[in-house]
Amino acid sequence: MDIFRERIPCNNGRDVRCNVLEIKIVYDIGGYNYFTSTPKRRGYYLHVSPLEVSGNMVSYQAFSGTCMLLNEVKRQSKKGEEEALKLLPEFKQKLIEYVCKEHGITLKETA
Repeated sequence: MDIFRERIPCNNGRDVRCNVLEIKIVYDIGGYNYFTSTPKRRGYYLHVSPLEVSGNMVSYQAFSGTCMLLNEVKRQSKKGEEEALKLLPEFKQKLIEYVCKEHGITLKETA
C-alpha cells in the first residue's frame, strides 16, 4: 500500500515512452536484492517512475525509474510514515529532475 502517490503529466523521453511520472512513498521490508546483489534496508522509500497510462492500462519500462530511502525504520509505524512524509518536499524534486535528465523526459505545463 502506498503512503503517498502523485502523477505528473509528462512527454516521452528519448529512450522511454511515458505520459506521467509517478511519485510514491512505500514501505519496504528490506532484504536481499537479487538484481543488484546487495542488501536492501527496511524503511520508507520514495520512488519516481515514468509510466504510460491509457485508461485502465499502465505500462512501464523496467529499470527506468529510481528510488531512495527516506526513513530507515525497524518496523512499520504511523510515526515512520509521518517522518517520511516530512522528508518528501526535500527530495521529491531532486528525484524528478534526475529521472527526467536520465531519459530526456519533459514535464507538461499544468494550468
